Amino acid sequence: MAVQIDLNDANSDGTGINLQAYLASFDTDFESSVFDFGTFVGGGIFDGTQYYMSDADSDQAYIVGGDLQYDFFGGHVLKGDVDSVQFGEDVSESGGSASLAATDIDISNLGITGSTNTDDTHLVVNGLRNGDSTALRNYLDTQSVEINGSSGADVIGGFAGDDVLTGNGGADTFEFDTSGNFGDDTVIDFTDGTDLLDIDFNSVTVASANGGADTLITHANGTITLTGVDFNDIDATDFV
Repeated sequence: MAVQIDLNDANSDGTGINLQAYLASFDTDFESSVFDFGTFVGGGIFDGTQYYMSDADSDQAYIVGGDLQYDFFGGHVLKGDVDSVQFGEDVSESGGSASLAATDIDISNLGITGSTNTDDTHLVVNGLRNGDSTALRNYLDTQSVEINGSSGADVIGGFAGDDVLTGNGGADTFEFDTSGNFGDDTVIDFTDGTDLLDIDFNSVTVASANGGADTLITHANGTITLTGVDFNDIDATDFV
């Protein structure tokens, strides 16, 4: 099962979410309060089905879902399973579970497991504890990811695997990192004249695919399939 990322225009202002910029901003800005080591929910002091932390200077917060344990006496290792990560604002607890008042990014079906300080569970959760999403992004680079945009104007950038990108309305920009291999990606609902492709037009070829039903865009570091789009409709004005 592919990892799923849902973007939410939580304040319904139409701006949408810039996925990669959001994670980069988290890395730059998120910092917990002194002596705030995060909170487990749904278990004991050092274990639970959720783990959350809030930023010291804003309402920004995240929640990790799974089956987690902090091994205090065994090398301070975070072990167990990580199923989901949510980023948003204003975390609270009620009825034995934590939730966000506004969820900007909801990542599910992660399937992360580990029991040592070199495994992905520890690397991802400990990274987030320290305001660093690098390990999470590195893990996503190894997966096939389905990214579903919000109703707003999103900037949807995938990872290094074969990702499926869906805008879900709004004037969306689909972003591709050509500094390395970005995989063989598929854009489900590209709308000519409304949506844009963030990749250099001069670095790609555009051709018909699947008997003319789709458009195939080929770059040295990956491909992009636009489903249901006639390749004759795609030109330089669709690129930024």
